[in-house]
Amino acid sequence: MHKSKLLFFLVLLTAFFCNSAQGSGKLHGPIRITSAVLGYDLQYWVYMPEKVRKPLPELYITDGQVYLGSGEMVDLLDSEIEKGRIAPVAAIFVDSRDPDDFEVARRNNEFMCKVDYAKFFLGELMPEISANWTGADASTHRGLMGVSFGAINTACFGMMMPGVFKVLIMQSPASDQHVEVINNLYQEKEPHSSAIFISHGGPQDNSAAGEQFAQTLKEKGYPVRYVTNDGGHDWDNWRPLLDDSLRAFAGLREEDEIQVEAVNDEIEAEAINNEVEAEDVNE
Repeated sequence: MHKSKLLFFLVLLTAFFCNSAQGSGKLHGPIRITSAVLGYDLQYWVYMPEKVRKPLPELYITDGQVYLGSGEMVDLLDSEIEKGRIAPVAAIFVDSRDPDDFEVARRNNEFMCKVDYAKFFLGELMPEISANWTGADASTHRGLMGVSFGAINTACFGMMMPGVFKVLIMQSPASDQHVEVINNLYQEKEPHSSAIFISHGGPQDNSAAGEQFAQTLKEKGYPVRYVTNDGGHDWDNWRPLLDDSLRAFAGLREEDEIQVEAVNDEIEAEAINNEVEAEDVNE
């Protein structure tokens, strides 16, 4: 009995010192937001670092619920900030599910260059985050991260809202048909001001399409950090690259000169009609 109590005490003590050593930030939420432009409620979480100095850089993450779970992002953010590998940052995890019914996934209706979803970000979500959490303005260092079909959304937002996100992080953009559409779009349009981190795995992870897209980005003159491995289209591939993604968000702003374009109040966006069925993110 005494040994059990002692063991329990030691476990608690170890957890306490581990958390104290990391200087843990705090995850707030879920927070519900009503979107007038989308016509429904969404939810998100906000990670705030232990030490806050406003304005605070912002990293927006689609499929946020999966990054929090399978990606274990809160622990990673704590660790990277504590070790001085990245500056303190606010991370906004946007849920892609209906907050009243988690079985209803909305990503297929939101992610493929949908103008209303872009308007929700720029006109509703981002002003709320700035006012309530970060004190950010148009000059604030902002990034957008997504995986699979969410990476396609990241590419879309880069083109639809030029200059808003200084760094675009795309993990395993998919499917190959969607990557082809995005690749053609980036070939046709004038480059915008974002730096780009793109990664993918091997043949089971749309590697041919991803390689072509990375090459297009380089040829168009984008600052690109391109990472590949032999992994599949799953979290065994994506999770080990999250620290690289965070350092790209922090590092690209220092190593690359990025000219930020003025942001108009109205989004000038071109919707892409594409009937290809989207792939789900593996949880």
